[in-house]
Amino acid sequence: MKHYLKTAIVLMIACIMVSCSEETRTRKKDRSTGGTSEILVVVQNDDQWNGRIGDSLRHFFMDYQYGLPQPEARNELKHIKAAGFSDLFKKQKCIFEVEIDPSLEKAAAVTTENLWAAPQRYVKISAPNITTWVELFDEQKEIYQDWYDQVERERILNVFRSTKDEDIAMAIADKFGFTLTVPHGFYIAKNEPNFMWLRKELERSSADLVIYQTPYRDTLQFEPQSLIAMRNMMEGQYIPGPSEGSYMGTEIEFVPPLVTTASKFPAGYAKEMRGMWKVENNFMGGPFVSYTFADSRTGQLVTVEGFYYEPNQKKRNALLQLESIAYSLKYVEPEE
Repeated sequence: MKHYLKTAIVLMIACIMVSCSEETRTRKKDRSTGGTSEILVVVQNDDQWNGRIGDSLRHFFMDYQYGLPQPEARNELKHIKAAGFSDLFKKQKCIFEVEIDPSLEKAAAVTTENLWAAPQRYVKISAPNITTWVELFDEQKEIYQDWYDQVERERILNVFRSTKDEDIAMAIADKFGFTLTVPHGFYIAKNEPNFMWLRKELERSSADLVIYQTPYRDTLQFEPQSLIAMRNMMEGQYIPGPSEGSYMGTEIEFVPPLVTTASKFPAGYAKEMRGMWKVENNFMGGPFVSYTFADSRTGQLVTVEGFYYEPNQKKRNALLQLESIAYSLKYVEPEE
């Protein structure tokens, strides 16, 4: 697919065919490499990395992820010069290449999926000068982040699919009409008529998935205050805290939940909410991310949420795993 935007800078995002021959089209791609949320930046020289271009990349891609108790960057950036961009580095799952070419008439961006490995996303911005390069990047940077996020989720799910807990998947399907790729290690902690709580507990940490539904009435239910109120009602009722009189709640004052429209959520239109959970009348807390959508088949407003607990440890990667499970959602076709 090609996307054309008529702006002060003419941007052309061309999705290139991954292969040029039948042999290339049919052969299996190598597995991509790279750390979690790691982006390899390919520059022509050190001045690009140390100057305005590198500053723009770092300012956006390494901004702190919202809703985490400790400051953690959304991505990790590594860089290499184009002269050393060998086949080994071409297997990185997320690649961003920089090109400044004065002979170019306009700035353009090109993207390719699974060019040298899979899953993989390659993006290249070419421009006649640094100013137009930065302007184009600033205009499209949220799209690039979405693409890299998709690659990260797919990489995680490729691992989880091999250890999918079929019993849990069936239990979710029977209750809600869709499946999730939940790996072994989770168990069903609570199973109520419109509520399910899955847990994976280790000595010092807990990864949790919650699914609940309420009747869908109107679009006002997607408003932030409505989403927060629904979360507090459902989880406060079914998720108790460790001490008497304590229960699940939502941190509002210090880290207000951030609600955005989810990008390419498999159920269709959905609202993503990121923030901090807390235990009322107790001192526990941690990050959560949820996805809420209307199921037109059942008339229900459904939320799939992941929340994580591990005191004094980084939590970005663990929360990304729970986010990936939510994105594995797949409707179950009704039996005829």
